[in-house]
Amino acid sequence: MYLFGYGSLINLVSAQKSFKRELKQEDLIPVNIKGYDKVWNSIEFIEFEDKKQVNGIFLNLKKDEKKSTNGVVVKITDEELELLKLREKNYSCITIFSSNVTNKKLDEDIIAFMTTNEKRVASKSTENCFIPAKYIDILTNAFEFYEDDFVNEYKKCLEDLPFDLKQGVYKFSDPVQNKLAKQGFSE
Repeated sequence: MYLFGYGSLINLVSAQKSFKRELKQEDLIPVNIKGYDKVWNSIEFIEFEDKKQVNGIFLNLKKDEKKSTNGVVVKITDEELELLKLREKNYSCITIFSSNVTNKKLDEDIIAFMTTNEKRVASKSTENCFIPAKYIDILTNAFEFYEDDFVNEYKKCLEDLPFDLKQGVYKFSDPVQNKLAKQGFSE
């Protein structure tokens, strides 16, 4: 099966933390997926250096038949999927049909993580919400490894951000999730 990465998983260094095996850049295959859009509304409880818990806002997928979005797919095993579920614990595991990929022919369907729990989906009126600037850095630091068309399409989700950016180092409030996201499985 394939995993669709549309946030930090487009970054090889970040993606590597979710795998016990060594990933190479060519393992992250750029794709366009119809019927979905990237949106800034997934809430994760995080803390910055000031130790105050905030609603960290991260990228999410939204079903929208009129849209398409890009990201990467990586071939994964059942065991790797179970480990990824620990890192992406507040997301639901969904299936995207391989026929939704418009620029590649895949032999299997795709798994993706999407926040579906309404309590974890932010709206403009949700208070104490910030997009971590370091998360944006993870995304943009990956751009040098992709073709211009991919980068230009991806940058559209970085325009007109719906929440303020917050500078500084952050950690996930959940200790298991924090360890997996920051250190990965190898440490």
